[in-house]
Amino acid sequence: MNEGRFSFLVCMDETLARKLKFLGILLCLIGVVGVVAPKVIAIAMSLMLASMLILTGIVLSIYNFITEQRDRTAWIKALSPLVLGLFIALKPFALIVVLGLAIFFYFILNGATGIIMALELRPQPGWVPMFVSGVVSLTLAGVFILFWPYSTHWYLGWMVGLSLLLDGIALIMLAKRAEPCQP
Repeated sequence: MNEGRFSFLVCMDETLARKLKFLGILLCLIGVVGVVAPKVIAIAMSLMLASMLILTGIVLSIYNFITEQRDRTAWIKALSPLVLGLFIALKPFALIVVLGLAIFFYFILNGATGIIMALELRPQPGWVPMFVSGVVSLTLAGVFILFWPYSTHWYLGWMVGLSLLLDGIALIMLAKRAEPCQP
């Protein structure tokens, strides 16, 4: 048995295996939404951030009114997220292009850590799907950067969806292939 850092993924009790399988199914469902409706996911991510920024600006502005702030710095702190949030809400595709770069770095990290975890688990059952998921994430990062920024609006949701789908499949396969823990 592998005694590495991720040995808990090889030796797990039935309860942990069920939880891992449930999380894998959940990731798969979210991933399918991203693959089927990538533009919707990309716009939703953009609008979610816009609404958070707008809400932050409103709350800070209310605070400034209540405390009768006269300091310009406090008002800049309140109005900057509000203005940025409104800009993003009006031009969601502008943020999607920038989010694309953030997702690129996510795929690099996700792919590298997936491969490292898989190699640590090797030769235990279930290491191959995790390795494949890592390689696919690195490949998606490479393909994405080739087409950035032109296809970001649909590619962003599709890539995130595919990555989550593959991670979900890897978790389900790990849960199915786990060995009971030996005392």
